Amino acid sequence: MQRKQIKKYIASPLNYIGGKARILDQMLPFMPTDIDIFVDLFCGGCNVGMNTPAEYTIYNDTSKPLIGLLKAFRRMKTDNIINGINALIDELGFSRTRDYNFAYYGGGANLGVSVYNREKYLELRKRFNNWQKKDNQYYILLYTLIVFGFNNQLRFNDKGEYNLPVGKRDFNTTIEAKLVRFLDALRAQDCEFQTKDFRKFDFSKLTNRSLVYCDPPYLITTATYNEKGGWQEKDEVQLLEILDSLNRQGIRFALSNVLIHEGKHNLILHDWIDKNNYNVHDMFMDYHYSNYQKKSTKPESKEVLITNY
Repeated sequence: MQRKQIKKYIASPLNYIGGKARILDQMLPFMPTDIDIFVDLFCGGCNVGMNTPAEYTIYNDTSKPLIGLLKAFRRMKTDNIINGINALIDELGFSRTRDYNFAYYGGGANLGVSVYNREKYLELRKRFNNWQKKDNQYYILLYTLIVFGFNNQLRFNDKGEYNLPVGKRDFNTTIEAKLVRFLDALRAQDCEFQTKDFRKFDFSKLTNRSLVYCDPPYLITTATYNEKGGWQEKDEVQLLEILDSLNRQGIRFALSNVLIHEGKHNLILHDWIDKNNYNVHDMFMDYHYSNYQKKSTKPESKEVLITNY
C-alpha cells in the first residue's frame, strides 16, 4: 500500500532516515492551497517541498553537500547526469542488476550486490574524497556514491569525508526513473536553495499566505543526522520559540515531530503544544522500515504534524 502511495507523488532520489515520502498522503491534506512562499526549513530529501504546491519554494538545509547536489541537479542536463553515472559504472565495473539478477553477481536477497561492489565502491569513495573542485563531476561522483552506498544515504565524518560503506543495490531502472522524474520536477519548480542555520534564516519576506514547514532532527530518536547529539534540548527550544514568533506575526507553520518514541516522551514538545493550543494531527509512520538502528520491541512512535492554522 505504501509503495502505491509514493507513486502518486514526486519521490526524492535521496534517502533520509524518517523521510516523509511514505506519509505524504497523510500530510498534504493539511497543507494550505494558497501558499505564496513555502519554506522547507530542514529540507533533507525535499519530499515535502517538492509535493506542496506554492508560488515559490525555498529549500534550506545546513548540509552544504546536499544543497550543492540539489543545485547541480537543477543546472545540469538530465542526459549528462545519467551518462556521467553510467560512465563511472562502466569504468569501475559495478553491477547492473537491470541486466542481470543478484545471483549473477553472487548475491541474494540479504547481501544483494554488496560483496561484488565493495572494492569498486571503496575506489569510488576514495576518488570522491580526493576530488578537489566542487564541479559537475564532483556531484556526479557524490550521487553515484549515494546510489551504491548503504541505504542510499548521505553522510560525512568529522574530516568532511564521505564515510558510508557499500550498499546492497545499484543503479537499477527504478532508481533511474525516480531520479529523472525528480529532476524534471525540480527544474519546473520556481525555487531557491539556502544553507542557513534555522536560527539565522530570514523570515522577513514571508506573509500571511506563506508556510514554514519544519522537519528537524527528532530529539528522542536516533538517526545518521542525530547520532552524535547533533540536536539537543536547546535546539528544540529555540526552534519552538521561532515558531511562536512566526505565529505572533500571523505566519503559518507546520512542524513534523514525534511525541513518543520507544517509550520516551518529548515533554518539551508536549508542554509547548498544551501552552499554545496548537493543532496536532496524528500521522502513522512505521519506523521498522526507516531506522536501521532500531532494535527495540517497545511501542512504535507517535508521529505528528503540528500546525498553527
